[in-house]
Amino acid sequence: MPTLYELQGSYAQIQQMIVDGAGGLEETLESIEGAIEEKLEAYVMVIRNLEADVIAYDTEEKRFKERKAIAKKGINRMKQAIEETMKLSNRDEVKTEKFNIKFRNNAPSVHILDESLIPKEFIKIERTISKAELAKRLKESEIPGVKLVVNKSLQIK
Repeated sequence: MPTLYELQGSYAQIQQMIVDGAGGLEETLESIEGAIEEKLEAYVMVIRNLEADVIAYDTEEKRFKERKAIAKKGINRMKQAIEETMKLSNRDEVKTEKFNIKFRNNAPSVHILDESLIPKEFIKIERTISKAELAKRLKESEIPGVKLVVNKSLQIK
């Protein structure tokens, strides 16, 4: 039977394989010797470490999204200032040593003035199925083409 130190190294290797997205994970897991309880406990320890990583990634993602939004707002403010300056100076184009700044005509866009006047051929209606309502009704009676399924999920406490 492998020593605790060897097992820790093996599970650290497994965690790194998961983080790296490497293949062969199942073979590595099966090759580790030990009692089922020890293996499962070690698996849960790896899961807990990865869950902590996910929380850290989510925090960083949120921070980057906030910084991205701030940068986009800054870009928009500066573009607006350029537009206003060019309009006030009655210029449609400004050439500098590094850039060519000009107004261009965009593709025409549709502005709806009164929806009630639009012909029906241009109106699309999306069809959705309410699974929540189906579940309520299925508890009372059968509905053709639908069945209520109870699945199991793993819980770690």
